[in-house]
Amino acid sequence: MQLSGELSKVNFANLLQLVRSGGLSGRITLLQGARQASIFIEEGYPVHVEAEGVTGKDALFELFLWESGTFAFSEGQIGDIPRTITFSGRDDTFEKMLREGLLYAQDKNYLSELGISPRSVLRLSKSGQEDLEAGSSLVGVDRLDGVRTLADALASLGLSRREFVHTVAYWLSSGIVESAPGPGARGNQVELPDWVVARLKQDNEDISRSVVDMVIWVDRVKCWMYQADADFDRILGELRSENDLSAFKDMVDRQERQQHQFFGGPAEPPE
Repeated sequence: MQLSGELSKVNFANLLQLVRSGGLSGRITLLQGARQASIFIEEGYPVHVEAEGVTGKDALFELFLWESGTFAFSEGQIGDIPRTITFSGRDDTFEKMLREGLLYAQDKNYLSELGISPRSVLRLSKSGQEDLEAGSSLVGVDRLDGVRTLADALASLGLSRREFVHTVAYWLSSGIVESAPGPGARGNQVELPDWVVARLKQDNEDISRSVVDMVIWVDRVKCWMYQADADFDRILGELRSENDLSAFKDMVDRQERQQHQFFGGPAEPPE
């Protein structure tokens, strides 16, 4: 059995549920611009995922953020691959994994709508300060000083990308923190025309990721063009050599014909 389609029409969660309900085994390949991911399925369950150098559940959860791209499922035995994902039972089920993945996508979209990224600068709100003074034990919130970016302020906590998104989304939705101007808030940002933003979002809702993919493809096209130019020059050189030899032979043939017409035969070399 083979399935293929677009993630804009069949989202990743629905795709996993479809394969799970059929108890299928095989491989799902996802493509999004220059990005590629593979999900190995055994009897309906994802048992191994590879995506951009990341494996296991961390890679699986990142795929819930893919809102565009294509997928293709090829049914068959997956062979001897590592099992980096397991479901141990009541507290670790396929359904729980789906809920966590969908929540991750929801929180990520929430931050995107607010324009919050690791480069953003946040500070405690008035209610957040009151909670902290009252003895609240929200790990990391006291590091937000309104000066450092989120990436710098939370670096020592060792949060995964998913943990980072959940944590910041919770702080903002609870009113614990608020945006603040800071030296890093606009350090690497540029204003893009609306039509450029719309075009980038066709490839990936994450604008930063879309720009990175675009740069990667441009570099690849440059490499292909340089190689094509080199091959073209080589072929022209070979053709020139062949044409020069052909022209020399034609000249010799003309001279021999002229000598034959004038002398009645080929000219004899002088003794």
